[in-house]
Amino acid sequence: MIIKNLSRTKRICSFIIFIYIVIAIISNFIMPFSIDDFSSEILQTPSFKHILGTDEMGHDLFSLLLNGFKISILISIISGILSTTIGVILSFVSCYYKGIIDNTICHIANLLIIIPEIIIIMFFAIFASPTMINTILAIVFFSWTKVFKMARSKLMGYMDKNKVKYTFLIKGNIFDIFKKLYYDLYPVVITSFILQCNKAVMYETTLSFFGIGDPLSKTWGKLIKSAMNYENLFYDNVIFWYLFPPVICVFIYILSLSLLIFDEK
Repeated sequence: MIIKNLSRTKRICSFIIFIYIVIAIISNFIMPFSIDDFSSEILQTPSFKHILGTDEMGHDLFSLLLNGFKISILISIISGILSTTIGVILSFVSCYYKGIIDNTICHIANLLIIIPEIIIIMFFAIFASPTMINTILAIVFFSWTKVFKMARSKLMGYMDKNKVKYTFLIKGNIFDIFKKLYYDLYPVVITSFILQCNKAVMYETTLSFFGIGDPLSKTWGKLIKSAMNYENLFYDNVIFWYLFPPVICVFIYILSLSLLIFDEK
């Protein structure tokens, strides 16, 4: 029923995201080579055996690209879930308790919004241990602010509803308010989650491109960085089978998520 109410563009984007997630789930089973296998001849052009050729170390590029689906989308979804959850919970806390708690959370959010998120995330990631978990934590803890602002703005308008006033009247707690208003806030939560997934994959790709983050995680960003570091990238059409595939994968993923939010019927 939900799918039928979507525009044609959103249906296509939903299908693309679904395919991305399926590839991420089954990537380990369809990779022709292990990502740690560098026994192949270096810099082979695309062939039946190596669909996207090999890199300068002898890794199969198609296998690295499939592995990128798994790692990059995992980081995107986990970061999206956690940052959206934090933003929504803090918005409920802020609207329920008000006063000094509301002011404190709002001041922290405003402070983090003033500084571009990617700058804070890069700064944190540089000084933290280079692991995938720390990359996710950096993205989560410094990107919840916009979710908080959107959710709080909606909740402040809902606090005057009769069902909320009645809940306060019978001494309901914050969990009771959450139960009453969650479905009203559901569209904001879904939109925020998609937006956060979008931002997370962009941040992860940017961090990887600058050499920040887990050096052992073979993400799309790491593959792009590796391609850009190859000095003969622009000779013999190497760019088409080394750099373009991960760039196209990132671009389509980000574009599909963006159109899910902003496309109109």
